[in-house]
Amino acid sequence: MRTAKLTGERKPVTALFADVVGSTTLAERMDPEDWTAMMNEAFDEMSKAVFRYEGTIAQLQGDAMVAFFGAPVAHEDDPDRAVRAALDMVAAIDEFARQLKATHGLDFRIRAGINSGPVVVGNVGTDLRYEYTALGDAMNVASRVQAAAEPGSVLITASTHRLLGDAFETEDIGEITVRGKTEPVHVYRVLAPRAIPGRRRGLERAGLESPMVGRDRQLETLQSLYGVVQAGRSRVAFLIGEPGIGKSRLLAEFRRWVTDDARADAEAGAPATWLEGRCVSYGRNLPYHLLQDLVRFTLKIPFAESETEARAGLDRELAALLQEDARDTAPFLAHLLALPLHPEETDRALLDPETMQGRYIASIHRVVRALSSRGPVVLICEDLHWADPASVVSMGQLLPLAAQHPVFFIAALRADADSPGWRLVTEGREQFGERLVEMHLQPLSDTDSRDLVANLLEIESLPNHVRESILERAEGNPFFVEEVIRMLIEREVIQRRDDQWVATADVASVEIPETLHGLLLARIDQLPDDAKRSLRVASVIGRQFPVRVLERVVGETGVRGGQ
Repeated sequence: MRTAKLTGERKPVTALFADVVGSTTLAERMDPEDWTAMMNEAFDEMSKAVFRYEGTIAQLQGDAMVAFFGAPVAHEDDPDRAVRAALDMVAAIDEFARQLKATHGLDFRIRAGINSGPVVVGNVGTDLRYEYTALGDAMNVASRVQAAAEPGSVLITASTHRLLGDAFETEDIGEITVRGKTEPVHVYRVLAPRAIPGRRRGLERAGLESPMVGRDRQLETLQSLYGVVQAGRSRVAFLIGEPGIGKSRLLAEFRRWVTDDARADAEAGAPATWLEGRCVSYGRNLPYHLLQDLVRFTLKIPFAESETEARAGLDRELAALLQEDARDTAPFLAHLLALPLHPEETDRALLDPETMQGRYIASIHRVVRALSSRGPVVLICEDLHWADPASVVSMGQLLPLAAQHPVFFIAALRADADSPGWRLVTEGREQFGERLVEMHLQPLSDTDSRDLVANLLEIESLPNHVRESILERAEGNPFFVEEVIRMLIEREVIQRRDDQWVATADVASVEIPETLHGLLLARIDQLPDDAKRSLRVASVIGRQFPVRVLERVVGETGVRGGQ
């Protein structure tokens, strides 16, 4: 008898379970071979969604799929990826089901359940057969939640909902009883991605906020450049910094200043038009996803609408903005967004890819030019380090065109010279010279960090050593400060009582919260194997140590590189 063995590591993952509703009844009505062929086709569509967001399929069995996100390679937004994969699955199977209904008269639907938590991942099995999988209560809960989902729906647990921020429209279902759990599980139904996602980070929803600290000089620089754009000229700026250093917060403060009604009324000139395009971490293999997001934002086309409604909205917005030119612009922007074309426009879809890319750029430029004729335009590209190559090329071609108009182009990205998005920094330097401004955001000073903690932690009875611990772990990164505080609140060692926050227990031991843990894991998983082994050795030695100590231990253990 061979004994099953598990070799792996503990990791936070987001588990996704999906199955066919009423599969037993459906299978009874079909020939086994036909049923198998149909399920294989369904699994193929479902698998595409998992692979699109770089998840791992653990199992395909009968009528069900088990997948997880966060291993073997972690990403800082694995919960987001899992939910998007589930929504894509449901949409793909809905289209597949329409075909089955027409050809076989079958009602074929799937449902999905998602949960986040720690598991052990690795190879499990016997000497004859191994498979890479995840084991733990987080997987079990996802399975139970999936069983409670309605056909065609996606249910997520509160633990996943908390990690998503405001990225999706959800419906609070409340607590449900699931088999095998003594306590009820709080679940939410996912409706759709938000057209304009809220901040994933920050503590506003907990009632805590702080004025921006340590970035006054950078904000003043942006305000000064905006004054140049108001005068009718263009400017380009890049905000460069590590994750959580405050790029998005700086842009949010700048937007608040630009769109301040009181200030705008007091100044001469037309108000600004604010445009945004966001890149996503899984977007490097999604052609034009930055351009698509920018067009959706500009023309107010939410993801929740049907394709028909979205196309009608695009036509309506372009007609109001471009008048007669709308007819020559709408087909190409509709094609970019994969929206239906009108019968008289179908010949436009036959253009070769290079020509079509030129039409995309010309159409977007026409829209920006029309908006800039009304007043200054602020065009933002967030997380440019995740941009796909096609979007980067397109934005590079848009830059010189936009330079002819009062447009303030701002891109925020990490200092990753190997990313496709960095090409835009290089091109900007060459094209704009002194008109280009680069702002490299550094960690907050000790004084600024203390101000941030003081602003966020006006908490009665909070020991000073806890404040010091937060400062030590944050090391000048505002995101780290916020996530440590969020963890204290979620674990209810800090509670809101009347109009003040109170420390209710011994909070001397501050652990790294899951969201920060995921961010660190994502960065570690991208390292070469030798570097990861060196990092493991370093983590055992301690938080701080001389490099020569690591070199000696690495040498003795046979681990090379990665210092």
